[in-house]
Amino acid sequence: MIYREFLADVRKQGEYENVDEAARVTEAVLATLGERLPPSVADHLADQLPTEIGEFITGVGTEGRTWGVQEFVHQVATAADDDEETARRHAETVLSTLGNTVSGGELNRLISALPAGYAELFGHAELA
Repeated sequence: MIYREFLADVRKQGEYENVDEAARVTEAVLATLGERLPPSVADHLADQLPTEIGEFITGVGTEGRTWGVQEFVHQVATAADDDEETARRHAETVLSTLGNTVSGGELNRLISALPAGYAELFGHAELA
């Protein structure tokens, strides 16, 4: 998948007005995810993504934060300059698109590196 296709999927799923809005929320969510993940997990995930998307995830954290889902959503809200309800929708849209982009094994690895509750954001509550 290429960057434009990823953004088109985010735009469609999230019903965003245009691709610029999809790009804005994609960057906010994935940069926040990159801060949350241990660097080795972020790097491995980025290897499976288009370069432009992988760059949002890598190089933003040095050890991974310990945020639960609520704090993650709060951080997305701050990064996207939106309220938390809107930020949760952004997170669900972008992370479910991400989950559909990477291999099943990578998705399992990613979700297992996160606390319970994150699987729902990826659209895979059954993996929790």
